[in-house]
Amino acid sequence: MTTAYDPLLLRLNPQSLDDVALGLVRISLEGHITYLNKAARDIAGPGINVGASLSDLHLTSEAAANLHARLEDRRHQSTAGMTYPLKIDRQDLGTTIFVDVVAIPEYGGDGKITGSVGIVTDKSMQRANVSLHHAITGKDRWQDLLTAFDSKLRRVVRFDSIIISLLSADQTAVRIFYQRPEWRPADQPSWRWWPMPAFVKADLNGIGRTRTDDVKAMFANEPYRTMALEDPPTRDWLKVGYRHMLRRTVLRQKHVLALVTLLRLDDQAFTDADVQRIEQLPVGEAVLMALALDRQKELEWGLELIGRLGLMAGDLSKVAQVLVEELRTNFAWKHVSLFRVDNDSKTLTLVHQSAVPGARLSDHHTQSIDFGLLGYVARSGQPVRIADVRQSATYRIGITNTLSEMCLPVPGDPVRWILNVESSDASAFAPDEEATVSRLLKVAGLILDRTLAIQFNATVRDSVADAIIQTSAMGVIRNVNPACVRLLDRPLETLVGTHLSGLISAPGDHVDPPGFAAELVAQDLVTSLEVELRPREGLPIKVLLSGRALPPQIGGKVYVASDLRPAIAIQRMETFQQAFQQIASESRLPLALVAAHLDELRNVLTGNGMGTGPVEILDKARRQLRRVDLPLERVVRMAATNE
Repeated sequence: MTTAYDPLLLRLNPQSLDDVALGLVRISLEGHITYLNKAARDIAGPGINVGASLSDLHLTSEAAANLHARLEDRRHQSTAGMTYPLKIDRQDLGTTIFVDVVAIPEYGGDGKITGSVGIVTDKSMQRANVSLHHAITGKDRWQDLLTAFDSKLRRVVRFDSIIISLLSADQTAVRIFYQRPEWRPADQPSWRWWPMPAFVKADLNGIGRTRTDDVKAMFANEPYRTMALEDPPTRDWLKVGYRHMLRRTVLRQKHVLALVTLLRLDDQAFTDADVQRIEQLPVGEAVLMALALDRQKELEWGLELIGRLGLMAGDLSKVAQVLVEELRTNFAWKHVSLFRVDNDSKTLTLVHQSAVPGARLSDHHTQSIDFGLLGYVARSGQPVRIADVRQSATYRIGITNTLSEMCLPVPGDPVRWILNVESSDASAFAPDEEATVSRLLKVAGLILDRTLAIQFNATVRDSVADAIIQTSAMGVIRNVNPACVRLLDRPLETLVGTHLSGLISAPGDHVDPPGFAAELVAQDLVTSLEVELRPREGLPIKVLLSGRALPPQIGGKVYVASDLRPAIAIQRMETFQQAFQQIASESRLPLALVAAHLDELRNVLTGNGMGTGPVEILDKARRQLRRVDLPLERVVRMAATNE
């Protein structure tokens, strides 16, 4: 037989509960803590020990009210366990601890409630992980993602500043991907990548996954002590006054891709608990997702740039201007220029440049292909990135204050274009920038070559003497060249939009066959057909017309009309010349006989002792006959003289 109340008696060694991961706390009816295990002490924070009151806990106002209501309810009414959340304001950590409490009433031997036992579970990391994953998957811009990541990270780890740095593939350059609050030394370059600070590079391989450092103690030893004295970027960073830092690496295929650095200004070191929290959070996932969004943004910018270049295709100067200006704006470079390689004259000619004041070449700058970094790239087709041009035997002085230079060939064989970037800072260009720009140049090079071809074709079209007419597939005129405008004496705007058949007629004075012009325009191939074109005024013009349909990808047709009037005039002149030559040949023989008879008569008269009068008359007649007997060409030449 059992009594109505059968208490469960537990006999526990309190020290054995310190190894339990859950927090265990015992509270009296008066609200005083009578027991805490180690996990509960870690959650409650320093200063909360046996004998402390619940009011000593740094609860938020909402959590304090909730706890008071729960205790009152259990003390006077409830006999069952309850679960409720609490938020503890850990002022020593500068963070808020989120916990779930399972409260179980505790009874004495008489069956009355003597207090309660609480099982405390720290949900802070679980909540942080959930919120961070939500931030990672719920943002479309990498800036928004990292801002949300930063805000949520501050709830579980206290720090004054955060810097997320990207490391170049060769670990010689660094890019500040995100920082809060904003910080940049006065003399630090403002573009994306700059030389990696010496103190970062010195221990990069020794950081491991997560590492904490006392900045003061760190720079009291070598090699950091020398860096603090001799390295300007290190001195500038130390001036900010950071006291402690925690660094966490982000890896991709065992390669350090980024470095997340948390910094504190006060002398409160990061603890092992901070390290554990950072290790448990999806820090790497957040940075990698932000990088993916940044990569997407970079691709979108590249596509927009290619689109703008495509709109300018047809004008080489505008294509070069857009390419150079956009690259300098996006990367914040100090000098960007595009050179054309002339393999015939073995020279490099500046097409366009964009630069800060004092870093410009002359607008008509040219140089030999046989010298300098540009010449090497033109000859070899290989890109060049020089950290310090003073150490390069190939470099030739162009801009006087240049320290580093990057020359990238636009893909082509042979090299026809070179993009040149210069800076007054050493090691200013990272391999990541080179890779990004090289990808863009693959497409930009096609547009440059296409633009060059378009301009060449346009020059040929505008300079050719024959009329060129481009129509739609149905024969409506789309464009004509200047020779066609001159031939027909019609303004361009009056030709575009009209039907070609309205300008064509059959040759000769007879009436055109029915539908002659329409049938001609409907054909896909017209080969050297003589027709007449109607000018604005005057008689029809005889032309030799050829035409054919353009490829389906282009559409429409193109015609070439050669003016036959000069050929007809030349043909007429040749006919006249032949006629005159025939007349001259037929008349020269009788005249020669007359001249011979006159010679005989002169000899007779001279032999018979006649006077000089008849002889002189005969000589004049002979001279006139010789003049008449001259060829037609000589007669024309003599008529132009004073003889």
